[in-house]
Amino acid sequence: GGINDVRGVLVKQNEQARGAPLAGLAVKVTTGYFLIGLSAVDIDLQRNIQLLKERDWFDIPIVYTSGKRAILAVEKGTPGARAFEEAFRAWGQ
Repeated sequence: GGINDVRGVLVKQNEQARGAPLAGLAVKVTTGYFLIGLSAVDIDLQRNIQLLKERDWFDIPIVYTSGKRAILAVEKGTPGARAFEEAFRAWGQ
């Protein structure tokens, strides 16, 4: 089956670590498409920025239509770290 729900994004220091959730909301746009937005509330924004700068791994919890669950784990890597640095610099962060 397809994907029924995406439960947001967790960030973590390494592949085995427990993740910390980014403040935001994941919404289903249409079948198989989801949008994850991060909070613009100042305290959430500052915490999210700090976590995105410091953590190298992302976990995206997924729930399939069958009810089974999975986690998509992504490492930022050197190119990703560079992309985040450039984005934060462009945004004045």
